[in-house]
This record gives sequence, C-alpha cells and structure tokens, in this order.
Amino acid sequence: MKETFITEAGVGYPLREENLIMRLVALVPLLAAFLIVPLPANAATGYALTAAQLAQVRPLAFTSTMSARDAVAAMLPVTKVRMGTVITGGYSTRAICHPTDLHLSVQTSGFCWNSTDDTTANWFPQGITGSGDGMNGSVLYPPCDGCAGRKIVAVSWRSGASHEYGANRLARVTFVDVTDGMAGAPYRHVVLVEPDGIAEGFHEIATHADGISWYGNKLFVVTGGDPDVSGGDRLVRVFDLTHFWKMNSTTAGGVGCVGGVCSAAYSGFALPQIGYYRLNSPAVCVSLDLARPCFNGVSLDRSGTDHLTTVEYKRGASGGKILRWPLDSSTALLKTGSDGLVRPTEGWTSPVWELQGGVFTGDNGILVGLCPDGTPAVSYMPGGTANIYGGYRKSCLHRVTISADHSTLDVHYLTTLPANAQNVAYWPASGEVWLVNEFRGDYSGTYGSDRLVLALNCPNLSC
Repeated sequence: MKETFITEAGVGYPLREENLIMRLVALVPLLAAFLIVPLPANAATGYALTAAQLAQVRPLAFTSTMSARDAVAAMLPVTKVRMGTVITGGYSTRAICHPTDLHLSVQTSGFCWNSTDDTTANWFPQGITGSGDGMNGSVLYPPCDGCAGRKIVAVSWRSGASHEYGANRLARVTFVDVTDGMAGAPYRHVVLVEPDGIAEGFHEIATHADGISWYGNKLFVVTGGDPDVSGGDRLVRVFDLTHFWKMNSTTAGGVGCVGGVCSAAYSGFALPQIGYYRLNSPAVCVSLDLARPCFNGVSLDRSGTDHLTTVEYKRGASGGKILRWPLDSSTALLKTGSDGLVRPTEGWTSPVWELQGGVFTGDNGILVGLCPDGTPAVSYMPGGTANIYGGYRKSCLHRVTISADHSTLDVHYLTTLPANAQNVAYWPASGEVWLVNEFRGDYSGTYGSDRLVLALNCPNLSC
C-alpha cells in the first residue's frame, strides 16, 4: 500500500493513501476557515490487533540452559559472583557532555560514558533498563548478600563492523551504579555468553542485543532477528542477575575456557544465559510479518498485570507491531498457557516510522522513532526541520494514549532526541524515563561522540 505524508500545523505524519483521501474530502468545508484560524495538529493513530490477528502470532517456547550453566560453574575455573562485585571499581561516567536536543521542559539528568566508550565504533548502545524495573518497581536493588540497595542502570551493546568479532557477533551489558550521582558513577561491561556443554563450557552470543528489561532477578534480552548466525531465531534470551562469572584472564580475546584459562573477549566478567524463547515453529523473525514479529525493543509495565512490551522496527516505514507478553511473578519468566507456550495478550500497529523503543504504564505510553517533518532542528544533522537528510535520520519521542476500549493509540510528537535514540524504560517509583542513544553519524562510517544516557522526570509518562 502506497504511503505519503500530510503536514498539519507544521508536523507531518505518514498516512495511508486512502486515509489521506478521506481527510482531504473532510477538509474541503473547512478551507475558508484555514485562511483565518490555523489547523490544530492532529494525532497519528495506531490500531489494535484483532483477536484473529493476535492468533496469527506464533507463540513462544522456552528452552532452559540452566543445567549447562551450572555444569560450567562446577567443573571449570570460573568464579560465581554477585552484582556487588561487578559494579565495584571499573570505569567512570562523566557529566552530560553533549547537546541533549530535547525540546521539553522537564527536569533532566544523565551522563556521558568515558571517552573511549563515547567514541568507539567497536560497540554501539542499544537497550536500557535498571533496578527501577527490577524489584517490584523499587528504584533500589540489593546486588549482593548483606549490602545496601543500589540504583543501577543497565545498557546493552552490540559489536560493530570494526570489532574483531564483526558486527552483531558479540554482545555485552554495562551496569552503572548511579546511587551516588550520575557523574563519576562506576560501571563495568559484562559479556553475554551461552553455556553449551562442550569442553570450552560457553561461547559468545551473536546478537544485535536490541532491547533489555530487568524483572525480578532476570534480565531479558530481545533481538530484531539475527538471520546470519547460529541461534538467530532465539528472539528472547534470559539471564540470572544473581549469577555472574568472574574470568581468570582479561588478556585473552577468546570466549570460553581453554587449558585452565577462562576468558570473555578481554572482559573481566561474563553473564551466562539460563534459557531462551523462540517461536514454537522455529524461524528467524521478519519485520511486519505478523506470524514472525521482530523484537527491536522491550520494556516492563507493572501498572496492571505485569507484562513485557515489545516493539518492532522497519526502516523507512511504519506498521511495526507493539505486543504485550504476560509475565509470571513467581518465576520472573514469561507466563505460559496450559500448553507451555507464551502468547501475546494484546497488540497494536504503530503509526511511528522506524520504531526503536516504547514503554507503557496504564493507558499512557512513549514511543521512540523517526521524527515527523516540521520538528525543531537538532545539533547532529543538517536539514533544519526535515526528518531525513541524506543518511541522517532525526530521532523523536512520541506521547501515546491508549483509548478507553484499547482499540486505538493516539500518538503525538513530544520532543526531538539525541542522535539515533534507541530504547526507553520507565521507573514508576521515581517517575523517571530513561533513554539511550547509539551514535552520531550518517551510516557512512563517520561516528561522532554524541552518546548519552538520560533520565527525564516524567511521572506516569505524562510529561
């Protein structure tokens, strides 16, 4: 179906052609009024999936890797540690050091990475979550036995093309302890690994690591599909945040244990997978294929029955699926039906182009994606109010309201964002919306140092 843009009050949202025709017909009687009174901005609308459409989504099936993980800890020279060990020492954040490009009057805090992580093309930030998601909505999480609660931010990264492993062939999660403030906060990188039962004990996980969400003691890592690698159909991977491995070597680039040397691609720590979900008829996801949706972002919603919300990206298009997946608070895993499979309970089609992330609480939500035309200029790209200029693409935050009958999403532009904004999380106890962006660049190989992690004061997502 052909799509085009209509610009209303200076902000243009993509519309289906038939919707455009109907709108133009409806506007004819009002043309005279336009000469005197400017037209108010109209919202873009997303529509709920019908029961029949939801039934087309293939359910998820879980496979445990717990026994393989426990075998490694019992037989190989890795040391099991808690998060308290991981977040002690390491690197340090800096105060916000780049333009935020926010056009929103809310209290904002955040940090920059150190200069290496700020500029590297070997790694790119993707997902964000933290302790405010983790423990029953509390901001603080006890990362170790007998220690005080800490305020922890977690960010996933995927390897870039210049990395020795190649693009999307290695993934890590960074844990940042911001309990005592954003600037100067200690952080460490932890490589994600999959126990495999072979002699080396475990191997790297090849994934884009699109989104992450912390629920109880579990960390969910989702992917928009990794078709070129073994295990690319594992759409949701699960990790236990009470069980990290300390490596006995940080000078070896391999992943696994060989000759008594255990390494995780130069990292001091690894986080072993305990299981994964894939479609019950295993297949790599396909964007906009309802039966095989991709998960390019994930977030936690505790406002009613706990569930994860996944969002789907499609370059140059809208129509990505927003799906809600039920959680089981007793296991901190996805909730299964009587047949042992997990099915989405609700879903919508997004009107936001190039959807990267989204989070909901109750009937309020926020989506991250491409800006509509007419939004303010930003520091990281030429082109003024355009949303695309050459290879540059302007990122925006969009406010969402779910209708009373849940049949529609009412979507409004909220603000521009830092370059290539990715995922978003909401911490209900503190009212903070957390954002992470990837890099400044036009996809031509030029990368600028514009990476930020931001926290916006936005109680109930009503900013």
